[in-house]
Amino acid sequence: MKKTKVLLSILIVFSITLAITPPAIPQVGTYTFHGAPGNIKILKVRTVNNQSLEDLFGVNWVDVVELFGTGAANEGARKKSLVTAVNTSYLYDTVFFGVYEAAQYNTSNWDWTTEAFSDTPDSIGDIVVSLYDPTNVTYLINTMFAMNVSLHNAGALFAQLPTSVAQYLGAIVWEPKWQNIGNKIVHSAENGDGIFLTAFTYLEDCTETWTYDETYGAWIGYKIEDNETNTIYEFSVEVKTSAEIPGFEIPIILSVSMCIAVSLIYVFMKKRR
Repeated sequence: MKKTKVLLSILIVFSITLAITPPAIPQVGTYTFHGAPGNIKILKVRTVNNQSLEDLFGVNWVDVVELFGTGAANEGARKKSLVTAVNTSYLYDTVFFGVYEAAQYNTSNWDWTTEAFSDTPDSIGDIVVSLYDPTNVTYLINTMFAMNVSLHNAGALFAQLPTSVAQYLGAIVWEPKWQNIGNKIVHSAENGDGIFLTAFTYLEDCTETWTYDETYGAWIGYKIEDNETNTIYEFSVEVKTSAEIPGFEIPIILSVSMCIAVSLIYVFMKKRR
């Protein structure tokens, strides 16, 4: 269990996305990424239904929610991030599975808190990579895990999307119980399903929904609905950028975001056992 927690901590460090504005930067291929240094955003937890989350994940539900970071289970808790660099012509070398055209984002981040943010960030140099070609996302996950795509096994690649969002998501081959509906990713979890790379299990049916901004590709919403369609956990952006384009700081909740480099380490560690 300690090894799992260490791995999850590493994954979450690499699982950070950004608020965005639409700069005029040369792009590659069919899709266009948006983003600029200086973007600031604040994420706020809107809903935390303790009893319903316990029904869904058991008495240790806080541990599940706090895969997003300590304090994420507190209603009203906020996180802050600052985009420090954007490279929309990045070549992502996976070492073992090829080189892919990608966009790379560098951010500084403040941890969840119900207090005022400090003057200095809690982490600096957190990086997000997103691939231009959605078929490469499917290929990478197929090759690494012998699975199709979900936000359990590829979440870090969905921290920020290019436009057109609906076209990009529609070109991906999804795992059963996962689908895209326009600019949304919907996971219809069932009682007994597990959460990838964790020991946690869904104890009831529920629906998770990730929503992206259709114009700029920013992740603008996440919620969990229980088996009676009641919203039991939700977060959203509190402060928008100067261009009024909201974005997010961390890719997913209850679905551990995968950094490909760390995933490779995990795969090869398993092979050596």
